[in-house]
Formats: sequence, C-alpha cells, structure tokens
Amino acid sequence: MIKAITKLRKRTIILVIVEGLLLGLISLFYYLNLFNFQEIFVPPVIFSVAIGVVFFNLFVFIFITARINKLRKKNTFELVNLLGGDVKEAYNFGMLGLVVVDNDFNVTWASELFKERRLLIIDKNILAWKPELIRLVELSEVLADNVEDTIKVEIESRNYEVKYLSKAGIFLFKDITEFEYLFDSNQATAPVLGVVVIDNFVDIVVKGEHSNPIFGTVNSLILEYFSNYGVLLKQYREDAYLLILNKENFDKLYADNFSILQKIKDKTSNQDYQISLSMAFAYNFPDVLKLNELVLNAIDTAMARGGDQVVIARYGEESEFIGGATSQAEKRNKTAIRLYADTIFRHIREAKNVLIMTHTDTDFDALGASLGLKAMADYVKKTQKGTKVQFQPARIVYEHNLTELKTRMAVNRMFTKQEMNDMFISPEEIDDQKGTASLVNSGTLLIIADVSCPQLTLHPKLLERVDKVIVIDHHRRTDEFIDQRLYDYIETSASSTCEIVTELLHYGNTPNFVLPPKYATFMLAGIYLDTNYFRTKTTGSRTFLASMVLEDWGADVMTADDFLKDNVEEYALITKIMNSMTTLSVGIVFLRADETDIVTPETLSKVANQSMRIKGIQASFVIGYTAPKVVKVSGRSNGEINVQFLLEKVGGGGHQASAAAVFTDKTLDDVQEILEDVINQNLSQAKVVGGKKGG
Repeated sequence: MIKAITKLRKRTIILVIVEGLLLGLISLFYYLNLFNFQEIFVPPVIFSVAIGVVFFNLFVFIFITARINKLRKKNTFELVNLLGGDVKEAYNFGMLGLVVVDNDFNVTWASELFKERRLLIIDKNILAWKPELIRLVELSEVLADNVEDTIKVEIESRNYEVKYLSKAGIFLFKDITEFEYLFDSNQATAPVLGVVVIDNFVDIVVKGEHSNPIFGTVNSLILEYFSNYGVLLKQYREDAYLLILNKENFDKLYADNFSILQKIKDKTSNQDYQISLSMAFAYNFPDVLKLNELVLNAIDTAMARGGDQVVIARYGEESEFIGGATSQAEKRNKTAIRLYADTIFRHIREAKNVLIMTHTDTDFDALGASLGLKAMADYVKKTQKGTKVQFQPARIVYEHNLTELKTRMAVNRMFTKQEMNDMFISPEEIDDQKGTASLVNSGTLLIIADVSCPQLTLHPKLLERVDKVIVIDHHRRTDEFIDQRLYDYIETSASSTCEIVTELLHYGNTPNFVLPPKYATFMLAGIYLDTNYFRTKTTGSRTFLASMVLEDWGADVMTADDFLKDNVEEYALITKIMNSMTTLSVGIVFLRADETDIVTPETLSKVANQSMRIKGIQASFVIGYTAPKVVKVSGRSNGEINVQFLLEKVGGGGHQASAAAVFTDKTLDDVQEILEDVINQNLSQAKVVGGKKGG
C-alpha cells in the first residue's frame, strides 16, 4: 500500500509540473504572439480550455482519491486475512490500535480503535502528532531492525504503550489505562509490615528508671503519630511495637521522613536519658510471613547500626537507610560484657575447632583483634572441663598479599616462620584440605573480626562451607550481612575491634588468663590506628582503659608506635596530598592524589587523619587511585558530621567518624563531582545529633 500511494503521489507531482510548464509556454507564446497565438486563443477558446483543464484535474483528483480508498480497503482486507476474520473484535477487546505509516511517517491507515475514539490521524505526520515516538524511530534506525523497546504516551487522558515495527511501517498502540489503574490500586493496598523499638529502653531500666514517666509520654507520641497515618499498631513488648499498614499510608510516612524520630528526641532532650527509636519496614512481597522475616532482619540491622534510624527492606532490592546521625553513647557495662563473653565462650566450647577470619587489606585492628580472639579460643579450649577431645589451637585465616604493608612488615618482624605456620592458615591451604584432615567440618566455629559484609572478608568461600559463625565488629552493619551467624556482637560506640576483644578478655570469666605480649602489642597498635592515637570522637574512657589493660599484659608502647611510623617516601607523598586541599563548604574539604599516582589505601587514611588535626575542619574526603581504574575515598570527621551516612549513599560504609568507598572505571574528577552532589543533597541529614562519647 505504501509503495502504491508513493507511486500515485509521484505521478500527481509529474502531472502538476507538466501542467505548469504547458501553462507557462502558452502564456509566453501568447505574450510574444508566436505562431499567431493571440489570434488563435481568443477569449472563448481560452475559456473552453480552462474549463477542460478544471474538469481534467477534477477527474484526476477523483481517480486518485478512489484509488487510495481502494488501496486502504485492500490493505484492511489483507490485515484481516492475515490476523483472522475477527480481527476487529480482537482489536477492540484488547484495546489494540494499529497505525500504518509511509516513508515520511505520514499515517496512511489506522485501525477502528482510533475512529471509535475520534482520533482522526489519517494523513497526519505521526511524529509531529506525538513527538515522543521519535525515540522509537531513532532506535530502529540505529539497529536497522524492529526494536523490542516500548514507550508510554498519553492521548486524550488515556495511556498507551507503543511499539514500532520498522520493517512493516506499523506502530502498535496498546491501551494500558485500566491495567495501570489496577496496578496502582494493587500497589497502594499492598501489605507493609513495620517494627518500632525504643533503642535505650533496657539501659534506662537497668539503671532503675523503669517507672520513668517519660516512657508514657513516648508511648503516647508513638500511638498518636501512627494513628494519624492509618497504621494498625500493637505493642508486643514494653519497648517494641508491631505496625501493619498498606503501601499508600507507608508512602505518606516516607514523605514525612518519619518525623517521629525527631519528635521523640526533641521531647526527651531535657531528660537524663535522651530516647531514640529504631524503625524497620518491609514490603514488595505478597507473603506476610516473608515480610515478617524481612522486617525482623531489618530491625536487627537498624539497632546494630546504632539505632535512631529507619531501615526499609524492599524484597529483591537493597535496603534503604534513613537517619542514623545521632552520636551513640557507650552502652556497655561490665555485666553486659561478661554476658557477651560467656555466650562466645560457650560457642567455642561446643565447637570442634575454631577458625578466625577478618577482612581483605588486613590492618592492625583486624589482625590484632584476630590474635586476641585466638588467645581467647585457645584459653577456653585448654581450660575446658570434661572433654576428651584433643586440644586443637585456633587458626587465623591469613594471606600475605592481602595484608596491609605495615601490618605485613610487623608480622615478619615479630613472629618466626614456625610461629606463623602455627598461627596462620592461608585460603589456599583451607581449600586444599580434604576429608578428616580438613579444618573445615560440621563442628567448625568461624569467628569474623572487624567486618560483617561477606564480600569484604578475606576468603568469602569459607563462609559457604561453615554453619556456625560469630561476628565481632565495631562498624555499622550494612544491608549485606553474614546470614549463618550463631551470634553477633556489633558495638558501634567502640573505637576499634581490638577494644571490644580486650574488654571480652578482661571482663569475661577468664581467671589466670595471660595474653602473649606480642599479641597485646598488635592489639595496642590496632587501637592506635583506629583512634588516630586517641584523637577520634569514638575515643572514650573505655578506650584508655583497654589500652592500659593491654599494657598490663605486656604490650610494648614503643613497638606499637614504631609499627605505624611512615618512611620518608610515604611522608613526602602524604605532604604532597595535603597540599592539594580544597574547600567544598565551611568545614568540609577534599584532598586528592595526583592522577598519575597509585597510592595505598593506608596512605589515603593517613592523609584523612592528618587533615582532621587542622582547626576548623569538620569532615575531609581524600581521593586517589589505589589501582588502575580503581578510586578509593577515605572519609573522616570530628564527630559532627556522619561520614558513613554520606559514603553509604555511594556504596561505601564504615563508622560514623571514619568511612570509605570504592569506585571503578571513574576518574578522580568524576568521583569528586559525585561526592559533592551527595554532600550538598544530604549534609543536613548527616549532621550528628547528641553528645560526646561518654565514659
């Protein structure tokens, strides 16, 4: 049909041109009186010729119109034969419209759907009528084929999904108005489960404040707030509430940014204990049992990250974190730590053997904590009563090439080759061991130190082979978390994992326990590293106490300090990066290594730490290549800005005052631009609320 119409159009154009030329020649001959034209073409003759031309053109117009209509009917007939005799009913029932266009995208035929809806588009240019369709045409031209993509267009308050068949010159219009209405209605009424927990309820009760009237006020605020949003709320524990709502009401809570968090803090700001809430929501799945599982995991994550935040778990997607900028006071006490230690000791006793693993780029805090945990496991196993099983020392999963340079040098300096063989086991050795000789079996307990994300561990495959895992960490928990854990002790108020392990050893039921001085020295170096020599906001009285305990156990202060000293080349590089400082806004700075330099993550961390010694700086972000096409960002703050909250927005993580993120296939300029956008958009939320870390 398109070819036939094109042929008719060409013939019509030729006819018009011929008529024009003839008229021009006749006019010229008449004007010049060539061949006695003025005598031949007298007025009656001219009138007769004009009448003849008019009738001839009228005949041609009628012929062309009839021909086009015939072609359209023939085309419709062919489409009917192609798709079946009931195609009209099928079109209407499925609310499917077909539009045929010529090579210039002028509409030559449209199905009955358009006529019934009074959409008169015949002979119109479809791209001028709906410019949104240009994208489909451009895609088809690039691919030189039909495209699978569709776009949505709105026509007369109805929504259509459009597909373009370039080879046939056909646009398919599918009316999806009712479908979208049903989808939106289904989404709005989809179930959402939520949990609200008062973060520090237990701590206040332990201190004899169970009858504090502020709890009544908090309860009233919670009930009033959620009732206003149509939420069914049930208090199932003194400090916890179950929420049942639909997606429409959840969206209203989301738009309100869960203001109940701030209302509770404002109401209790003048009290001896400022109260905060942890909240979690789960949706995007029809099974409420699965939603219940998701929301319980989400509330665990919220509390493990320090509370005062909302975790939103969408099935099949990454969780979203809102809030969490409150500075967390220390919540540990000797009794609680002893209970934590007893639980860990019990799992060690029940295990056949113990393996300890930390993260890649193992630093002093990670290795020091691992050494402390090895000493703990060996002590518990040696003092275990009533067992006939031969003592098997705990082993640390260690890889020389995946260890930070200074830590690696310290290991080589402090331990003999035999000592390293007795303490460490490489990932390759673990994989090679088979049968009864393997250290990985059904009775193996794996303790993870200084990390909780599976992909960041030294040997992620090991996690797939063990069923019993304990996690000990001081970083805020992320969405990716080790699932098969027996127990986790994540204390975000601690300065370092070495501090946590020292307290477990010191306050636990460990009579006559002796920590090897070499282990104690590594643990002290770990505290020095993570606190930047007691300068970070996470440093508290317990940090100093842990350091004193380690010194009592024989930690060498001078050696620990020597571990962390820079060589001349590194010092020069740090100074060079420090000179690149630029200011984004008051108190926030960027520092960058040269485009041509490949620097270690440790160097970036040291620059970040050193920048925080400058008066007036609240947060710093150090950017540099750590490998070709790999950019790392090391973030630090003085505690007034939550750098972890900001770097989580770009896939990073860490601690409130110390965090990092990694980018691939980005330039330093790209990364800085991304960070600037994130900081500008989220800085107000990243401002830390609350006091300093207490004792």
